Amino acid sequence: MDQIALALQMKRLAAWLDARCEPDNLARRQFDGPPFGQCYVTIDAERQRPFASINMNRVYLCGAEAGLTSDGIARLIEMFAAEGVGRFFVWLSPGPEMDTVRGWLGAHGLSRIRRTGYPTLWRSGRPPVAFSTDLDVREVGIDEIVAARDQLGETMWPGYLRSAGKQGFFHYMAFDGPRPVAIAALCLFEEIGYLMAAATAESDRKRGAQQALIAKRIARAEQSGCSIQVSETLYMIEHSLRNLQRAGFEEAYEKEVYAWSA
Repeated sequence: MDQIALALQMKRLAAWLDARCEPDNLARRQFDGPPFGQCYVTIDAERQRPFASINMNRVYLCGAEAGLTSDGIARLIEMFAAEGVGRFFVWLSPGPEMDTVRGWLGAHGLSRIRRTGYPTLWRSGRPPVAFSTDLDVREVGIDEIVAARDQLGETMWPGYLRSAGKQGFFHYMAFDGPRPVAIAALCLFEEIGYLMAAATAESDRKRGAQQALIAKRIARAEQSGCSIQVSETLYMIEHSLRNLQRAGFEEAYEKEVYAWSA
């Protein structure tokens, strides 16, 4: 696995997903040259959450890509501040001159988040995934997704709903009889099958829903010609990490996340 090549693909995927799964008021900026290098930036002053995974004020970097400078980091801070953002995060993935970028981030007051880690996992060329569940797990369309929205409540991720019916996405649910209890989605991007938007209603956990949903999405990705499957999680979400590992996923790299606060 070429870590840098995968990290660059994942940065492109982040921009592709935002264009399809995020509200129109999310400001998205793609740079290509000094002093910002080839970073991807999102800005939303209304979503300044304390945790990186739910704060949409972000900078995506893959090391010191061509054109990135220390002054570029300073100007990114000015960019967020000018938009009224008092807290944003830099998501640093593998790339050239990692120590140099770490030094620039520290020099400009950004500190690395240590309370958890953010692994990117990949899977390729493994046997089919076995699973056991008493639930009915199947692919669903936009009508079923809309109908299940009220029943699932907060279990239904906004990105899952917004991507329903869009090209390149496949949506799955687990049902207990007629009642939806878990969701998950797959998107196809370049040659990657990306497993995303997985969640299970709290009262229906430990019934094998997510293991079955992982298996269904892997099978669909392989049928669609994606030899590589990728997913992301947090180390602190241990059940998610274990489910992916049981399905043959291995850690490709850990994204380093740095926080800036006014």
